[in-house]
Amino acid sequence: MTPEEQVRLNIGDTDTEEQYLSDSVITFLLTENGNNVIDASIEALEAIINQIALQPSRWEIGDASETRASVEKLENRLQELINKRNAKKYQAIPIILHTDRKDWDDLGKIFD
Repeated sequence: MTPEEQVRLNIGDTDTEEQYLSDSVITFLLTENGNNVIDASIEALEAIINQIALQPSRWEIGDASETRASVEKLENRLQELINKRNAKKYQAIPIILHTDRKDWDDLGKIFD
């Protein structure tokens, strides 16, 4: 799977007939973010949210109608992507300490 396809999968822009963002926009976002798929996905989703926020959520003309995605749902997905990025960036390293101490009374001497 190409980085562009990974971004599309992350942001849910996989409908090949009607995509929110063109391939050139996704390629640009990947380039701007050092080919980091998660960071590019975050920026792409922010761009989609901005587009949708400026359009009506539903329109109807005669028998034709269209319902757009909810900005709230997209913002939730955006937060999930940010959390995923941060989890990778700030992973804690577990440390196990082994000691031969039987008790911790000697620490009290520091404060006497």
